[in-house]
Amino acid sequence: MTILALIVFTAIFFSPSPTLPDAASSPDPAPPQPVITQDLSSLLTEARERLLSGQPLNITSVQTPEVLDNPAVPDGDETSPVENSTPIVPEPDYDDDELAALIENSSASLMLLSLQNTHALYSWDEKSVKENAASLHALAKNLLRETERLEVSDLQEPVKTAFTLSLESYVAAGETLQGNDPLNGTRVDTALGELQRGSAHLRKAFEGLDRPVLHVPQEIVEVSFPESRPLAASDAGEELALLQRYLYEDRHRANDISLMLAGVTKIRVYRQSDESTEVITADPGRMFLLVEVRVTNLGHKGDSRVYKIQTPGINAFTLHYRDNTYSPIKLAHGTSLGEPYDATTLDRHEKKVGYILFDVPEALPIDECYVRVDLGRADSPVWALGKTL
Repeated sequence: MTILALIVFTAIFFSPSPTLPDAASSPDPAPPQPVITQDLSSLLTEARERLLSGQPLNITSVQTPEVLDNPAVPDGDETSPVENSTPIVPEPDYDDDELAALIENSSASLMLLSLQNTHALYSWDEKSVKENAASLHALAKNLLRETERLEVSDLQEPVKTAFTLSLESYVAAGETLQGNDPLNGTRVDTALGELQRGSAHLRKAFEGLDRPVLHVPQEIVEVSFPESRPLAASDAGEELALLQRYLYEDRHRANDISLMLAGVTKIRVYRQSDESTEVITADPGRMFLLVEVRVTNLGHKGDSRVYKIQTPGINAFTLHYRDNTYSPIKLAHGTSLGEPYDATTLDRHEKKVGYILFDVPEALPIDECYVRVDLGRADSPVWALGKTL
């Protein structure tokens, strides 16, 4: 078919033009005669026979139009199509998806580590603080390096900024808690403040994402840290100073009772009994807090014939620091500390003096602690251990 098409095209294109009569040979020009054209079928047959027999087709060169060396330049009021076209600028390859994936995959771990650090700090658990702070610091620092290399669009720049600030706060919290120095109020408050800021910035990063964050439980996203501050005794009830008595009635309203916390002492060692050589030592990073309690039956009043009172039990006393509560240790009688405090019955004008022992972190700031006594009904007096008369 290709050869046939070529034959047809060649025969048409290169067929000889009809010869005009010679005007000079005839003195009387005759009227123009119709041009006799060669029959197309015979022309094709002839061309085919020439091609099959190997004879040339007498192809003559065809004049092509000259290409001007200097093409016409458009007038001044004409604009070249090239000049009218707007250059196509390739779209920048942003890392928006990488940033979203980084936040999505790491936020749960960051929040959980932050919560573990917060709990350890409020509990003054030295060992847990060191372990959790080191883990949070390492994770946040690695994520910070990955985040800094990302190039994001203007739309996602606030998200990157919020996430970066969050990681910087978590790194600062970890650095504050590094080292072997015991905890103190300044370090704890500084670390809690950085953890709070980290949580707030991480929440902003969540809100700025243009797609829902996967794999992050809602309860973690909604975590909010309160402002870190010492919990004062006044937050729990009436605030009393050491050696300041609290007066109340017994449950029969027949006798007046005086209750007082007289003093606080820090110790690390005591003997189990006066005759025993067994020594009780506080664990590393811990100490014992010895609180002296005095209870007095001030005497009978009213018409009731009840003259005796029951002193509060040891379980009514609790030591508080921030959101942490410590319960007393049950002491045996005859320790080197003196007479342990316990519930007892007092007749009129009798007094009970004893000691309550608490096992607490060594760096616990005693001046910021308070002891609360639950006397039943609505009575719950509070003694601020940092306050004296």
